[in-house]
Amino acid sequence: MARHRFTRTQKSLNSQMNVVPYIDVMLVLLVIFMVTAPMMTTGVEISLPAENTKSIKQSDLPVIISLQADGTLYVSHKNAIDEPMDLVALDGLLRQLYAENNELQVMLNADARNPYSQIMAVMARIQQAGISQVSLLSETKPTK
Repeated sequence: MARHRFTRTQKSLNSQMNVVPYIDVMLVLLVIFMVTAPMMTTGVEISLPAENTKSIKQSDLPVIISLQADGTLYVSHKNAIDEPMDLVALDGLLRQLYAENNELQVMLNADARNPYSQIMAVMARIQQAGISQVSLLSETKPTK
């Protein structure tokens, strides 16, 4: 049969995998990792404390300060439970307890409806008494 100018020729199929696109992708990933690797190692080097495994003794129980929505304060400590108190008396009590135990922990339990300024006023009194270990108590949401 004569070959015409517009006839198609049947080429054999190439069954080998073309790896050129895979090499291109790998080179792009290599460049991305080379650029981002130095960024991941930058930062401030700090020394983390070791795990504290000492048990809490009765004298090391924390002071719990409860701030209700109307602004009234109640303090629970080793000598009293839910003792009503104002900010001036709280300052004196915290200084006294801190003088007895310089590792005193204070936990602040504030109502969600309290203004931020009231909570910060109580935290400022705690800080003025020299106490650095302050925690904020929160309520966990019930799981379904």
